[in-house]
Amino acid sequence: MSTLISDTPYLKAYVRKEFLFDEKKHHGEFVPAVVFGLRAEPARVPMFQVMLNCGAQWARVPINMICSNPCEPLHFEECAWWDSYGYEFAVHSFAFLKNHKVSALGRDGQIRFGNYLFTVDWMKTGWSEVPDQHKNHHVIALDDGQWIAYPNNRLVWHDPAWITPAPNKEWETPTTDYFVEGL
Repeated sequence: MSTLISDTPYLKAYVRKEFLFDEKKHHGEFVPAVVFGLRAEPARVPMFQVMLNCGAQWARVPINMICSNPCEPLHFEECAWWDSYGYEFAVHSFAFLKNHKVSALGRDGQIRFGNYLFTVDWMKTGWSEVPDQHKNHHVIALDDGQWIAYPNNRLVWHDPAWITPAPNKEWETPTTDYFVEGL
């Protein structure tokens, strides 16, 4: 059974109005919406199911067209480090990460700050089973409003009660599969 779509936490958001007009007009305008689902297609950015405030329901809204409040757009390559790995995934909202501040390193070398929303984890695809290639998509609302989906190795979490951000830059990605009876 393929997943293709799944519920997400219900999140108030805005859709960039140009998306509703095939990006031909209404740039810089926004339509209030509620995000309620995620759609994944291999080799495409994470996409969302939304209900607009006029009652229209839209599917396949790419992450670069979603924001928590009106803001300047980021190019879609800055909104997601990786395309969707496949059709099968799980959406999970980690209670531990809820409302955590996070800094995100973009492809452009910029560090942007935001808050955790939820996580997408991939399964039953070739890359999702390879230890050094597996990636989560943590969906983050940046402080300016833009949504992004970044993997663990591009994020640093902040909690002044106990975290002192300074990850070891010499760490290496694990390449070992661990089995008791396996291969």
